[in-house]
This record gives sequence, C-alpha cells and structure tokens, in this order.
Amino acid sequence: MRISAITFDYFGTLVDVDNGGISGMRDFLVRLQQPQDAAARLYLAWDQKTVQTYRGSAYRSYRAVAADALAATLRSDGIGFPESAVGELTDILLTGLVERAAPYPDTRPVLEKLADKYRLMPITNMDSDLFCRSQLAGFFPEVITAEMAQAYKPSERIFRLALDRLALPPDQVLHASLASWADIDGAKPLGMTVAWINRGAEELSPWQPRPDFELPNLIELPEIIKSKDARKVNNLQT
Repeated sequence: MRISAITFDYFGTLVDVDNGGISGMRDFLVRLQQPQDAAARLYLAWDQKTVQTYRGSAYRSYRAVAADALAATLRSDGIGFPESAVGELTDILLTGLVERAAPYPDTRPVLEKLADKYRLMPITNMDSDLFCRSQLAGFFPEVITAEMAQAYKPSERIFRLALDRLALPPDQVLHASLASWADIDGAKPLGMTVAWINRGAEELSPWQPRPDFELPNLIELPEIIKSKDARKVNNLQT
C-alpha cells in the first residue's frame, strides 16, 4: 500500500462536534429563554433531522438545511419561536457547533506527524465559510466542502472532487473517518483505502462495505499507513 495523501472527515473525527453543538444549543435556548437541561437531547434530535434532510433532497447549503431542521425540531418539541428569527437562531447554534468543537487530544500530534510526509485534506459536509471558522481550519492548506461539490457525503461527487484536487488515483489516498455511513460508504466504492476511526465503539450495519482498518482513535494511524504488515479488518463481524 503506497499512500501519498490522507483525507479526513473533520467534524467528529478530528474535533468533538457534539460538545460544540451542545454548547451552541445551550446558547440558543438562553436566547429563547428556555431551560438549558434539554440542550443535549435537542442537539441530537436536530442533528439527526439535519442529516435526514440533506440526504433526502437535492443539494442546498448546510446553513439552509440546518435552519429547516431546527424549525422542525422545535415544532416537534412544542417550543415556540418567532419564524422570522430562524436564521438568527440557526447562526447561534452553528457558531457553537463550528467554533467550539475542540480537537481531540490525539488530533494535533497525529496531524503534525503525518504532515511531514503526506498531503492532508478534510472532506466535510459543511459550508465553506463555516469550515473556515473551525479550530483547525488554518492547519489545512486544502479542503473539500459539500458546498464546493454541491453534494453531501456519501455522494460520489464530493469524493471525486477531492481526488481531482489531489490529482491522485484512489489507491494512493487513505480516508480516515468516524462516520461510517457517510465515509466508508462513499470512499470504498471508488477504491480508496479507508480507516474507520471508531471512537464510540459502534457496530457497522451488516449491509455496509467493510473498512480496511478499524482504530479506536487516531494514535495508531501513522503506523498503520506506513506498515506493510498492518492488520486488515475486511472480516469484521457483522
């Protein structure tokens, strides 16, 4: 396996997006003068609705999808809100999600080690301006966003755009991601090597393609990439 570049899912794989999102939801609830103890539950409900929405419709910006999902989540929960303020309320939530999603402890050391030898590029289901406000944006000279591709992962379009920008064949690119449905499902059919960063000890669906590697975090990723004897996990249990 000769790897020349490494692409990453960003939110959730490199940074703790859930803590950032819950923080943003707390700010949002303060703005609505609502109790903050529901922040985690509402954030999860909103996140699920956002993913369902962008996976089930033609491309629209993440901000637009997030606003529709937020309004739907509030209605389902019986929380009143001024319709005219949905855009402002969405920005409050997204500010926390994007700007306060801190890197995991293993992220910076591993990225710094890999950057000495490989091109590194995030592939993210995010608007370009929102990604630029994230804590690690300045680390990466190259990024592919859903806005650039006009498509969300696991669409082939966003992964092909990344390969085109890298000007590399798929077998020279390793993709590392937490999100199995978005990234394993999108990258494997193109022939990319995939390392599943399974931070939450999740299980794959029996119908999903299997990653080439499964790791609990990023720490072993540099050794996996360079080692010809790296343990393959094509026979993961389903």
